[in-house]
Amino acid sequence: MKKFFLSVAAVAILLASVNVAHAEEHFAIEVLNLVNVERAKVGAPPLTLAGDLQEEADIRAREIIQLFSHTRPDGTDCFTVMRNRGNTCGENIAAGYGSPAKTVEQWMNSPGHRENILNPAYRELGVGYAYEDYSTYHHYWVQLFRG
Repeated sequence: MKKFFLSVAAVAILLASVNVAHAEEHFAIEVLNLVNVERAKVGAPPLTLAGDLQEEADIRAREIIQLFSHTRPDGTDCFTVMRNRGNTCGENIAAGYGSPAKTVEQWMNSPGHRENILNPAYRELGVGYAYEDYSTYHHYWVQLFRG
């Protein structure tokens, strides 16, 4: 009987991690689509998701749980997470909202974040999301831009 309970628990943990990964992927696509709608309104070219930026944005999303800042917990600036910065790069961070739509709205209502979203020099995007139940804001978001 113990083996059965352990197996059920292991399956539950595995399914929970798959669901989180699926939600993060869905969130990234939804943020990308919302951002591209805003960019189209001003004639900026659409962004595409970049795998390396996705991974790096996920790292930053976990980091901003510890320190909500464009400075990393190790004291370096946010762009040190990027292996390839391209010709130009930017970062948006947000916390508090659990949905891509509310988070993009939050960014669009902030002049500096809006400027990053609409910057026509950017061509690629990475979107990171992290949830931490025992934290101040629970939901943490990062956009990394590269041009």
